Amino acid sequence: MPRKVGLRMVLYLYVAVFLTRIGFGSITILFPLYLQAPSYIIGVILALYPMSEAGSALPIGRLADRFSRKRLHIIGMIMITILTAAIGFTRNLLNVSILHALMGISAATAAVTSLTLLGDATKLTNRGKSMGGFDLANLGGYGLGFGVGGLLVNVFADRLSYAFWVTAGVFLFAGIMAAKFLVEPVRVWELKQPKIRQRRIGSKIRPIIPVWIAQTIILGMYFLLPKAFRDSNLALTREILIFLGVLGGLFALGAIVFGHISDKVGRTRIMIVGAFGELGFLIVFGWSFPGFVRYELFLWPMFFLASAVAPAILAYVGDISGKAKRGSANALYSIILSIGLAIGNIIGGFVADLGIQWIFYAGAGILFPSILVTSTLLRRR
Repeated sequence: MPRKVGLRMVLYLYVAVFLTRIGFGSITILFPLYLQAPSYIIGVILALYPMSEAGSALPIGRLADRFSRKRLHIIGMIMITILTAAIGFTRNLLNVSILHALMGISAATAAVTSLTLLGDATKLTNRGKSMGGFDLANLGGYGLGFGVGGLLVNVFADRLSYAFWVTAGVFLFAGIMAAKFLVEPVRVWELKQPKIRQRRIGSKIRPIIPVWIAQTIILGMYFLLPKAFRDSNLALTREILIFLGVLGGLFALGAIVFGHISDKVGRTRIMIVGAFGELGFLIVFGWSFPGFVRYELFLWPMFFLASAVAPAILAYVGDISGKAKRGSANALYSIILSIGLAIGNIIGGFVADLGIQWIFYAGAGILFPSILVTSTLLRRR
């Protein structure tokens, strides 16, 4: 693939992932307010999305290895657009449940094909840096989506249906960009050639799964932090806002920096270093709360190191899968993310009642044994 075309496609994929996650983040805020139902029913409906995403990811990954990845990606974006707009026309719980479950399938289609195309468009020497950009666009889109969702709730307070239609417009724009700018780095006929080696990746991917799952569980627990901070009656002083702003900036910078470093020194080494950085952050933050700002010179570097985990894992999966199995391997991203977020939400909901610091202690308790298991499995390879 020519360098200019490859760079253009990578940039498009960042924009597409960013816009898509803005939409999903907005819907997370809109749903509980849009549906007139008890909280437990809303919780069940919300859970249908990650469940269907996890259940459909592997078949979609296999489809991506057999059919056009670009066409499958565009189909996913069209599905997201139609389903989001359709929710704005009904508040019937059964209809919304079905539509939301189908949205999970469309999300898996968009996520798996995005990662697969990104792996196709990059090389071993630059894949880590590119995956760092993907992770940044993914998490940044979610974060901004929560804010956009809150804004839409205020703007369309009496007509929340309009908020879903605006969100559908965001998805539509991303789909149009896909049709115009996306190219197919690997043709389907290439994957079917006898000379294309079908790699066996199970033994290579198993060692990283403990840290990968732990990372997504902790991310799911972080979703409870806004409520936990509010319940703790902690005043958001100027010092705390600066502290949090620096954390966000360091994480964004670290995703790119450590992704690039992993291109030079190896994926699993950087992943383990990042995991230890995250472990230190969880322990020190939990121990120092509510006076954590005094330990900023320890917490900032450790959180910076923590940003290395996700891009190193995603690049590693892209490295070991090869062209023919890349879709199936990247399906694990949606599966592990969905399962981890669900488990993290549940654990976070329980431990948050004990105090905000217990979210961090629980995360450390999950991460430490996962590092030991992953390190042991990597040494035995």
